[in-house]
Amino acid sequence: MSNKAAKISRRDFLKSSVVASGAAIALPAIVPSSVFGADAPSNRITMGCIGTGGQGTSDMKGFKGKSDCEIVAVCDVDAEHARKAATTAGLDAKSCYGDFRELLARSDIDAVLVATPDHWHVLASIAAVRAGKDVYCEKPLTLTIAEGRTLVNEVKRYGRVFQTGSQQRSSSEFHKACELVFGAAT
Repeated sequence: MSNKAAKISRRDFLKSSVVASGAAIALPAIVPSSVFGADAPSNRITMGCIGTGGQGTSDMKGFKGKSDCEIVAVCDVDAEHARKAATTAGLDAKSCYGDFRELLARSDIDAVLVATPDHWHVLASIAAVRAGKDVYCEKPLTLTIAEGRTLVNEVKRYGRVFQTGSQQRSSSEFHKACELVFGAAT
C-alpha cells in the first residue's frame, strides 16, 4: 500500500465516496436512457442483407420490423435491386454494395441475411461465418451433402450462429394443410 493510500482519513474517504455517488446519480440525467435500456445499441443486432430480390427484400422487411434488429447495409449484383432495398431500409447509397465481400468487411455488422440465388448460398454463408458474422440463410441451404458438411464445419470452427429458413415447415397454415391432406388420406 502506498503512503498516500495509508494516510487517507475515514472522513476524506467518505467525502470522496459521496462525490462519486453524486456523479453516479447524475449520470443517467446526462446519458440518454436508450444507452442503458432495452433500446441500447448493445441490445440490437446490426444486419446486412445479401441478395435483395423478391425473397431477400421480403425477409429484410421482416427483420426491419423487429425492434432489436437494424438493417445497416444491402448487397445485390443487380444495382436496381440493391437501390430499391436500400430505399426500403432507409439507407443511403454508401450502404449499398454489389459485392458481398465488401459488405462482410464492415466491422459494424453482426449478422447477415443470405437470400442470393440458390447456388450462391453456401459460398456467401461460409464467407460471412469466416468474417465473424452470424447468418440467416434462405433455403435450399446447399446443393450437395459435401457443401452442407463444409458449411457445418465452418460454422462450428468459427463459433457462429447459423439458421436456415424453413417457414413452410413451421408456419401454422402449412401444419393445417398437412392435417387436411393426411386426415383425408386416412
